[in-house]
Amino acid sequence: MIRHRIPRFASFAVRGRRAARALALFTGLALAAPASAQRAFVTTTDYSTGSLSTIDLATKSPTVDVAAIHSDATVRWFDDLVYVVNRLGQDNVLRLDPDAGFAVVNQFSTGNGSNPHDVVVVAPDACWVTRYETAGLWKMNPVTGAHTATVDLSAFADADTIPEMDAMTAVGSRLFVTIQRLDRGAFFSPTGTSYVAVVDLAADTLLDVDPATPGVQAIPLTATNPFSEIRLDPWSGDLIVSEVGFFGVLDGGVEAIDPATFQSHGFVLTESAAGGDVLDVVIASPTSGWAIVSTPSFTTELIRFDPSTGTKTGTVYAPGAYVLQDVERGPDGRIYLADRTATAPGIRCYDATTGVEETTAPISTGLPPFDIAFDAPVQTAVGETPAAPAWLGDAWPNPFSGATTLPFGLREDAAVRLEIFDAAGRRVRTLFRGARGAGEYRVAWDGADDRGRPVASGVYFARLVAGVRARAVRKLVLVR
Repeated sequence: MIRHRIPRFASFAVRGRRAARALALFTGLALAAPASAQRAFVTTTDYSTGSLSTIDLATKSPTVDVAAIHSDATVRWFDDLVYVVNRLGQDNVLRLDPDAGFAVVNQFSTGNGSNPHDVVVVAPDACWVTRYETAGLWKMNPVTGAHTATVDLSAFADADTIPEMDAMTAVGSRLFVTIQRLDRGAFFSPTGTSYVAVVDLAADTLLDVDPATPGVQAIPLTATNPFSEIRLDPWSGDLIVSEVGFFGVLDGGVEAIDPATFQSHGFVLTESAAGGDVLDVVIASPTSGWAIVSTPSFTTELIRFDPSTGTKTGTVYAPGAYVLQDVERGPDGRIYLADRTATAPGIRCYDATTGVEETTAPISTGLPPFDIAFDAPVQTAVGETPAAPAWLGDAWPNPFSGATTLPFGLREDAAVRLEIFDAAGRRVRTLFRGARGAGEYRVAWDGADDRGRPVASGVYFARLVAGVRARAVRKLVLVR
């Protein structure tokens, strides 16, 4: 690779690849990214039969019914393979090779009647599976299907002895698992406190998030019944999950949790502000979130909100029926919505910035769509958008009082813009703007705005834009 040295006056310096890799290991971030993502994988169902369909993200062209799956299934993508979680009634994980005509690589059981809900692959020979009907979180070898370890979550169960473990995500060496705690004797109503349990992936044991309290503690949630996927907000570095509480009661919201300190920042959107139960949520920028809301009239709507203020900013789509199932932010930066409208089911696509729908009609998936995944890695650290041709490393030092340095790299020649924004989304400093060649660089920020005036203490965001595909963000904390 040809390296382009940047003039000294631009405050950049080229770093070697070994140094960048060392920085990646030190910060726990994976800086390498695969080729650009091109497909969405969609589980579809009429609740009696199920199928898998795909969508080419560049052309928005669907390929329907590429594989037969369970009528109750979710989908994930890891290491070039599609993982279909076949839930209660089949109780297994199906691995498919999308580059071999969706041939079955293997299928492994999670235990009869276990009702698997989610899978997270943490190594080529290790994955974790939430088993909704049990108290045992299983570690498995996805290649052989062997059950290799169990983490007992019964300490978080309610009186029925089942904790209702649901969604997961891995951040660094920790696995975060949502615990609903529903009373099966009262129509699965929430009871007591719901949690996010934390597993130490190095030891395969529960991590105590509050050593000062006797026993092994999980993260208590502000409301009950965590319902959505648990995702990393690439802007703030927080975990984001919606909690619906009692359906039809405005008692929940979208909560933000610091995965490093295990501290909750409370709701970034309440159900009262959203206008109903928040079923699913994604964060598109520090000031733009998207959510599916179940209204008091038993319809679903797609709304936008500002996570920095907790206010609803608009209703994007209101079909007038209970038909919206899943919302996802694609690796191309667009918002994808699963619309199960009986007369025209399919996937709708929206511009994440303007909120304008880019599809003139839903992209057909055959059967109505249920769950969406992409052939791009799940984001497990604040930084690059997966599959982008550029990366932005962690600032050092951070927090800082004088100056901090931001490393970044380009995998191809691109026009580059590196800017600093405050927590309200206002640009305070442009560190660099111009064309640069493939290579690895670093730039310093002295805590001043574009006029050279020192900015106040607080949280800031460094954003790298490279070409038309790469968007990368780092959270900075300035302490005067």
